[in-house]
Amino acid sequence: MKLVKAEVLWSRTCPLHCSYCAMADGRRNTPSVHLWCEGFNVLKKFDCRFAAFYGAEPLEEFEKLPEVIHHVELIGIHTTLITSGISRNVTDKLKVLYESGLRSITASYDDITSDISSAAKTNKAMEIIDLFRSFGPVRDVAVVVTLTRLNYQNLPSIIEQMTKKGIWTFFDVIHPDRGQPGSKVRFSEEQEDLFFRREDWAELAAVLTEAAKMKETHLFHTSRQFIETIKIVAACVENADVSPFLWKCSDYNCFPSWITVDCDGNVYPCDDFQLRSDNAPKIKLWDLRKDWDKTVHYWKTSVNNSCPGCLWNTHIDAHLIKENKLPITDYIHGIGEKNGR
Repeated sequence: MKLVKAEVLWSRTCPLHCSYCAMADGRRNTPSVHLWCEGFNVLKKFDCRFAAFYGAEPLEEFEKLPEVIHHVELIGIHTTLITSGISRNVTDKLKVLYESGLRSITASYDDITSDISSAAKTNKAMEIIDLFRSFGPVRDVAVVVTLTRLNYQNLPSIIEQMTKKGIWTFFDVIHPDRGQPGSKVRFSEEQEDLFFRREDWAELAAVLTEAAKMKETHLFHTSRQFIETIKIVAACVENADVSPFLWKCSDYNCFPSWITVDCDGNVYPCDDFQLRSDNAPKIKLWDLRKDWDKTVHYWKTSVNNSCPGCLWNTHIDAHLIKENKLPITDYIHGIGEKNGR
């Protein structure tokens, strides 16, 4: 009964309409502040160290957020806010969150933008990071880049540019649309050029090998272990006609290492694999300790049987941290020795 992190889909609303995101389905944040705080008290008993508040746009459901973040930080769980910064009164909102204890934000940075909304949030990224840092000392600030076949060769230069600004660089590899309702992944045939082809994976591995060398001197988040995973995937794709997205969290004894909490308080094994069948156990965050073993057994069976697999950076690293193969400082920068670098 140990969890490394909680992904909190705080909001299912968003003023943007990014073509690749299916998170904004209009559902509202329904639990009370009391229930949210009770839920995080339960997570503390699971030794949870980190909670990322995100969603379609977490600042769109602001009323309860400062009090909840204040409580989460107070009980010793580190928080971050993943935001586009495109929300009304964003300066006031970020200032209130800072005063409530938030010391970390992450902004999307698409580098090569794919639509008007993507361009809007990328243009806003540096502005909101500078704004957040103007309030006082921070734990870390970061941009997250989705690597596609059109932009992956730019990653080393992005790391260089962001490091000069004191900003960490995260990345994830573009994933296919698995038809999951409410998923962070939605793509159409018009976006086919974004997806890696079989011949691209070896070059991607080479670029990431170059980027891995920058960890000694630059603010590059991604673990070397994850890059080694990409290299293994690249070799498999090159030598056989297989999907690169075959990693399964349920294949490991440490499963689960994280949970996803939806805006209604429901808990799932992942934000890209949500159990929505009538037979799936409905478990709320504040009830997480009830029937935990039974729930985990159901999750593991369902992921084994139905999830097509993934290659999400933060998920793989969460398993490594739980297995003591990666330090927590590689996940939460600014809390210990060398900031994980």
